Amino acid sequence: MDKKSPYFTASAASIVYFIIYFMLKYLLQKVVDFEGALIGSIGFWIVIFIVHQLLERRHSD
Repeated sequence: MDKKSPYFTASAASIVYFIIYFMLKYLLQKVVDFEGALIGSIGFWIVIFIVHQLLERRHSD
């Protein structure tokens, strides 16, 4: 099984989150909230990274 780096997983998920948030915010409200999307994306990156580390540690035990 090919394992990916937790940095890659968190970064890919964060980029997808940013794009989806940005598109939905624009389509639903016609207002672009770049700062909110960026803060949410960074928070999402941190959460995904931590969850990936916890699952990796639990799997190795």
